Amino acid sequence: MIRPTLSISGSSAADLIDPRRAAMDHLMDAIEALKQVTPNGRDYICEHDRLTADRNTHFDRLAALRVLREELLEEALHIQQQERVAA
Repeated sequence: MIRPTLSISGSSAADLIDPRRAAMDHLMDAIEALKQVTPNGRDYICEHDRLTADRNTHFDRLAALRVLREELLEEALHIQQQERVAA
């Protein structure tokens, strides 16, 4: 996880949090878009093993994006917590 430390000479909390929130929103858009391309059995006639492998790859991709989104949230919360302590 990336954990910047707030300081008087550094970026503001908002300047650190806002891009993370925007990235989280874009990741959510990507997740929603990827849901539309979930491999479907009708496109793998007589290829059950390939369907299973492709679905596993697909769900691994979604999971990776969700993990990244969660990490960005944790970073933003960490920054926000520093801001509260400093106030």
